[in-house]
Amino acid sequence: MSGGGLGRELHLLTFALDREAYGVPVGQVREVIRVTEITRVPHAPAHVRGVTNLRGRILPVVEIRTRLGLEPGAVTGRSRIVVVEVHDRVLGILVDAVLQVTKIPLESVTPPPAEVVSPGSDWISGVAQSSSRLVFLLELEKALQAPE
Repeated sequence: MSGGGLGRELHLLTFALDREAYGVPVGQVREVIRVTEITRVPHAPAHVRGVTNLRGRILPVVEIRTRLGLEPGAVTGRSRIVVVEVHDRVLGILVDAVLQVTKIPLESVTPPPAEVVSPGSDWISGVAQSSSRLVFLLELEKALQAPE
């Protein structure tokens, strides 16, 4: 994998879920918005928190915590909706807080330990060491796929 230094680091948006740090590629992120009113949708899948109005466009908001096996979270003043583009669709993922946009050297990324990966958790593509904490790298395509 040569590239004269290109592609030697990952450019990530990192965010908090239940005191842990997660990261997604900045290239998939459209914007980060404050949480305004989220309207519940009757009979929507459990991981869909609802929809919100984004400048006149209806934006589905996913409760990413429950997709990852965590308990649903309360919306606080630090909560944000990360607007992402996945599978040619634009949707929001509700996060506890946005931490930072960061560049992580590829050398600091390791595959997730085999002991923690199960067929239902293949959405972790790696674990990176970022300054003082570990960051789980999310593969949004898999994390946002409808459960089988």
